[in-house]
Amino acid sequence: MSDNPNDSQNAANEAASRSDSRHLARASLLVVGAAFIAKILGTLRDIASAAIFGANRAMDGFAVARTFPDMISTWVEMPVRSAFVPLFTRTMHEKGEAEAWRAASNILNCLVVFLAIVVVLLVVGAEPLVKAMSPGFQDEAVWQESASLTRVLVLSILFSVMAVILASLLNIYRRQGLTSLGQIANGAAVLVGVVWLGPKLGLHGFALGILAGAIATCIVQAQVIWRHRSMYQFVLQPRAPEMRELLVLALPLFIGLTGTRIDVIIDRIFVSFLNAGDLSVMIYAISVANVAADMVLSVAQAVLLPHFAHLVTQKRYDEVRRRLSQSIEGFLFLMLPMCAFLCGAALPIVNILFTRGKFTPENAALAAILLPLMALQAPAHGAGQIVAQAHIANGDTRTPMVIGFWRIGFKLVLSITLIPFLGIAGLALASSLSAWFRAALLWKRLSPELRPEGVRFATQAGRMLAMSVLGAVVVWGLSLLIPAHGSTAVRLAVVGALGALTLAIGAGGSWLLKVDVSQGVLRRLRKHR
Repeated sequence: MSDNPNDSQNAANEAASRSDSRHLARASLLVVGAAFIAKILGTLRDIASAAIFGANRAMDGFAVARTFPDMISTWVEMPVRSAFVPLFTRTMHEKGEAEAWRAASNILNCLVVFLAIVVVLLVVGAEPLVKAMSPGFQDEAVWQESASLTRVLVLSILFSVMAVILASLLNIYRRQGLTSLGQIANGAAVLVGVVWLGPKLGLHGFALGILAGAIATCIVQAQVIWRHRSMYQFVLQPRAPEMRELLVLALPLFIGLTGTRIDVIIDRIFVSFLNAGDLSVMIYAISVANVAADMVLSVAQAVLLPHFAHLVTQKRYDEVRRRLSQSIEGFLFLMLPMCAFLCGAALPIVNILFTRGKFTPENAALAAILLPLMALQAPAHGAGQIVAQAHIANGDTRTPMVIGFWRIGFKLVLSITLIPFLGIAGLALASSLSAWFRAALLWKRLSPELRPEGVRFATQAGRMLAMSVLGAVVVWGLSLLIPAHGSTAVRLAVVGALGALTLAIGAGGSWLLKVDVSQGVLRRLRKHR
């Protein structure tokens, strides 16, 4: 045994790194598996809602109503979660678990009161808010229905935000299983709302399903409070030190997200002046485009932020760089072939998913145009979110804030330029280009101790991108030969074959070009044979 303290420390760091690797692998697989199930439920929900409700002005009104809870929830939960995780982790390391829970209890209680006030204000002001968000509708009946739906949907804000914050606590304790179960419970409840309540209550049944899903998720995540009930306290001290620290950490990111929220508002205002049903079709296209990205991003939110915060607290910056590089390359390895598939086989995918019931062939044709344009932003959005977790874990919430404003300005200029010529397709293209703009700036502004080696990363990403472009071209050519009609089973098999081909080209080409991620996957497969 060596008596050198440095040797002992190095051995301890290596052991910790191996333990972290095992945990990250298990947690990531668990989260991705649950997210996959939740996304299947979400896709079934979209298929059912497209067939039952179609794409029309009434559905556009529902999309506007749904914007409020989605926008406010993300606006609050992302900054609070991003500040809460490092604060709780640091307090637990420095002052112990009991003190961390005292601070967490106060934060949770104050957040419930704040959210209840926000919900009341939104219920009272539903009608003027809807009219401001969709001035192009010019239909009083649509506005009234949208306001009625808003009053139901905004009730979900309280439960969905609290579910996310409670899930952050579960992630800190490495209990990703419960957070994953919450996602599945949410997806199942919303699907029931569409399929069972939708035909009976119309769009209000859909809205009730969303509310039920938020409540079910919150109940599942609340297990963390029950498990630690001996340390949870019923305190309400908005002026306590932890609240001031939370605000200092969260406020810049909250302000930064203002740009993203303005982005959503501008989208809704622009689209309200376009054709009836355009907004609904765009929502369906976004849902399909984000299926794979959301699954991988759930890992970034549930696993990477607590892990990065833990490493930064211990000043293990070399490990942060390595994990950050691995995470982005792994995400691109999964997402680029999926993006290629969505771009190359857009029309067959849309036809098999949505062209039935009240969703017309004209709706499907527009969705097939929008799907590739929206899919192009998924790799950039995901990589940007992963890099943002490193900024936040390092205590830098200002950089994502500033870049958020740069992105909205960039997109606004592009939208104004492109919409007169391309309509809603111009808006979709502007969204994708602005996502790449944001990701590039986030990478460029990483602090030196966190930024991976640039030349190597660019080489790896370039090789994966080249193979994905090849896959998209091949699949697009083959998709032209697929008949639009035929049995669902046959068309599903053909689309599945195209997807498998795209993944094979991406993975096989990456292996031939010696991309590190593909080489690592191959080594693991050989090891477990």
